[in-house]
Order: sequence, then structure tokens, then C-alpha cells
Amino acid sequence: MGNSRITRPAAIGAPLAAAAILALTSAPAHAADDLRLDVPSAFTLPAAPATGDATPVELTVGSSGPIAANASRELVVTYDATGLAGIASFALNPGWGTGWGTKCNTTGQVSTCTFTVHSWPNSTTFGSQFNPTLTAVKGAPQGQAGHLKISQGWAGGPTGPAADIAVYAGGPKLELDQNLGNQPVDAGKPGAVVKQSLRVTNNGTLESGQLVVAAQLSPGLTFKQHYANCSYGTYAGGEKNEVFKDTQAAICTVNTSVKPGQTVTVDPIEAVVGADALYPDIDFVVSSGVNDDLKYVRGGYTFTPASDTGPRLTAGLPENPAAKPGPPNIGPQARNSAIVQYNVTSNADFSARGAWTPADGGRKGTLAVTVHNGGPASVAYLRSGNSIASALVTLPSGVTVSGKLPDGCGTREERPNVVACSLPMWLLNGADRTFDLPLAVSDPAAGPKAVIALTTEQGAYESKVEALPYDTENANNSVSVTLGSTAVTATPSAPATQPAGGQSTAPTGNGSGAGTAPSTGATPTATGSSTAGAGSGGGLAFTGSEGTGTMVGLGVGAIVLGGGVIAVVARRRRGTHG
Repeated sequence: MGNSRITRPAAIGAPLAAAAILALTSAPAHAADDLRLDVPSAFTLPAAPATGDATPVELTVGSSGPIAANASRELVVTYDATGLAGIASFALNPGWGTGWGTKCNTTGQVSTCTFTVHSWPNSTTFGSQFNPTLTAVKGAPQGQAGHLKISQGWAGGPTGPAADIAVYAGGPKLELDQNLGNQPVDAGKPGAVVKQSLRVTNNGTLESGQLVVAAQLSPGLTFKQHYANCSYGTYAGGEKNEVFKDTQAAICTVNTSVKPGQTVTVDPIEAVVGADALYPDIDFVVSSGVNDDLKYVRGGYTFTPASDTGPRLTAGLPENPAAKPGPPNIGPQARNSAIVQYNVTSNADFSARGAWTPADGGRKGTLAVTVHNGGPASVAYLRSGNSIASALVTLPSGVTVSGKLPDGCGTREERPNVVACSLPMWLLNGADRTFDLPLAVSDPAAGPKAVIALTTEQGAYESKVEALPYDTENANNSVSVTLGSTAVTATPSAPATQPAGGQSTAPTGNGSGAGTAPSTGATPTATGSSTAGAGSGGGLAFTGSEGTGTMVGLGVGAIVLGGGVIAVVARRRRGTHG
């Protein structure tokens, strides 16, 4: 059986992937067979206008828990809207609002819905989502909360987890500048300091009470300064998420109430660009202090309380020590978060390597296909999750795939001699990614040669070799391996020189460097395990045009793959990686 693996350098430095851990307020998960109820703790509706209809807003109610494989059970969800009187009306939506096939009964302000939960044959958990509607009533007092109570449990069993949601009609609507994060920002070279101030406008109907600013740094950035009113956290993660280790976040509470229609400017937040940074970013979130938007920022991080000594982060206005949090932001479309991406003047030298381990006199064996990142930059498409590169392996006549391909690798029916292996969304400086391909060789004495060539995700999709957008040294991106009766290790004949530097721009749109390609495999996992690659073993790793691609004479040369000539397309693309 084939497998893929990742090896890492002894000194990793900054890890190469970051993730926002999204966690909504959840009821305790110990009741009723560990059912889990995921809802926000507070919810703000647009206030009803003096004339015309109020805007209805869907509330997302998530339910999950264990269930026997290939089984069905009836889940009972109860909504008690008694506490919404004078604030909002409650309604069950047909179809997806309650779950297809759901039976609901309403008595007064209490609605009970029974929904049949099904599990997949090989799954022992379920997850369902319901979307009832809330609408503010005319004349509802702003700033005063009503309450919606939700509970769930299995039919015939005890009541499981429950939640009490505070519902407001009207509130603040803190939003970031519309242009923030629209374009990547040049960060300069490693060691430089990036500074980002924030313009925040309250487009709601109530004061914010406070202004809370959260910032999550991707790998490759560290905070330069620590404000007195900010709590700073480091991502601890665990073995499963070790690639995120040591990334930083901050949650800052500014005791300034932003009035409706008012715009304030938050002091710059400064971060230092790390030695292996390439496409780092900062994820900003603003809130009035009680928003569930901050739940995912807190998740996974170990925070140190604010020091309350030294300079404070401000919004350019005097603070009020007695300021209190206001209602949460009006939902559901407030622009209270934005990601600012930076392009660092750096690059990464990727190279291809191969090793043949024969068996049965060379008639069978394993071809280890390795992609090495010689640095200095780590490469990650951590927002899009796309593959950062692919390896195209062209097998000569008489050589075939003889077993299950590793995760991330696949062939097409019309091109069985070309194996495409997709890397996951990151590869650290100094790290390797290896795919073990099981092969059969009809005539090992003839010394047939397999060709390994690196390309972009889009290049794999189009069955051609493209220059990687962050790699300025292309001569070591291909290698040939003799598949005979003797074990061999092959490295590129061209010297793997360290790139001299230069602006490396983030790829366009999907993080592949060449537009959006259909996804035919599983999403890359973020565990760094032996199955972290995109795609599934033996599946289609790519779909694309037949033939050998387009010849482009850019002085980079051409690679001969299995009787065809595939040009190395050395085009660079500017834009964001997703």
C-alpha cells in the first residue's frame, strides 16, 4: 500500500499554517447521549422601521452528537418564544428552516419539532442545522433583551442541552472600512515592521458601549508592542494542530463608546515580519464586547491578562473607565471582520527528488517522490486551503501503477502514465513532502526512466508544468529516476542555488497561482500527518486538458514528459491567495 509522509527540519521556526477556530456558544455536552446544541449567546436584529416591514433574520441552530452507524433516530427540538414578547416575533421556516421531513406543533409561544436524524454507514456522529426566523416588532425598546429558550433531546428520552439566547431589537453595527483587506500590502523584507490602523464606523442605532478589537496573526508575524489594555495569546494547539503552534492573537478592550454614525480610527497595531514569512496576514475583528465573533479568536489560544500598565490602544478619543459592553452587532451582514494580507520580499526554492527501491528483481518497487523546500521562506495558502504545488510523475512505456496510490495522488483514465501528486496547503522552510508510488516494471533491464516535475495546482489541472510563483530557481524542479533492478536516488543535476531574493507575490484567487481549478479530492488536513495531502489515494488528483500543454518561449527551457514536451511556463501572477 502506498503512503505519503512529511518530514520536518530540526528547527522549524514559525509554523506554516494558521486557522481560525470557530466555536459558537454551546450548551453542556454531557446530557442526553452527549448531544450538542450550538447557538449564539446573544443576537441583535435590525430595529423595525417607523414605516414599512422589519427585516427578518435567520437564526442558525446547530445540533450534533453521537449516533450508531447507519442508524436513524428522532431528535426533538423545542423553541420557547415566550420571553420575546414586545421585542421580536418567532417563526419556523418550512424546509431547511426546520429540516426536511420535520413535524412541528405550536402551542401558544412554544414550538416543538421532531426531526429524523440519519447517519452515514461508516459514521457514528451526526450534524444538523435549523434556521428559524426572528423579526423585530415595531416599537421594541432598543437595548432591552428578550429571551428565546431552545432545548433538544432524543424522542422518548430526557431533555438534553438547552440554551437561553438574549435577543435585541436594534443595536450597534460596528463595521470596518470597506477597502480594508481588498489588496495585498507590500511588507518589505523579513525583519520589517508592518503597521495597520483601523477605521471603524457604527452604522447601527445604538452606541457600542465599548470597542473591542481582536487581531490574529498568521505564522510569520509576531506582535512588536504590547498595549496595556490588550490580552495577548499564543496558540497552544496540540499534536493534531502542531503546525499552528506559537501563532499569536490579541484582544483589546477600548473604553470608548462609538455613537451611531460616528467613525473612529484605532491606533496602529504593529507586527514584525519573520525570517520565513512569505504571505502572512492579520485577521481583524471588531465588536461591542459581547459578540460571539470573538469566540473563535479565544479558542485554542492561551491568553495572558492585560497588563494595565504602559501605553493603551485607543480609538483617538478619551476613554471612559466606567464604559460597559453594549448589545452585540446587528446581524447578519455587518462587515466587522477583515483579513489584511502582506507580500514579503522573499521566495522559496522548491526542488524535486526521487528514489527507487526495487523488489522482485526490479519488476516491482516503490518510487519515492519528494518535494523539498530549500527556503528561505515557508509557503502556505492558509486562507484558501489550496495545494501549494503539485508533482507530475510521467511513467515510461512498460511501467504501470501496481497498487493503491497515496493520499494526494491520482491518475486519469485517459492518461494512466501520468501521476499527479498534490501537496497540502503548506510546506515549511527546510521540510520535505514525500509520496510513495507502487510501480510495476515490465523490463527493468532496459533501465526505463520516470520523470518528476514540479508544477502549480493549476498546472496539474491542465496537465502541464508551470513555474511556481514563489520559486525563482526552476532548474532543480525536475529530475529523472531510473527504474531498474538497483536502488537509486536522484537529485536535480542543476545546483540548487539559494534564490537571490525579489518580490514574491501571492497567487491569484485560489492560492494555486493560476485561477480556480475544480476540486476532485479531499481538502488538505492541517495535521501534518502521513495523510495530510489533498485528494484520496487512487482517486482523481486532477482533471485537465489532454496533450502536452502550450509551448511558451520564456528562456526557462522545456521538460520532456513521456514522449511529449511540456513547457515550463514562467509567468508570475499578482493577487491574494484567498
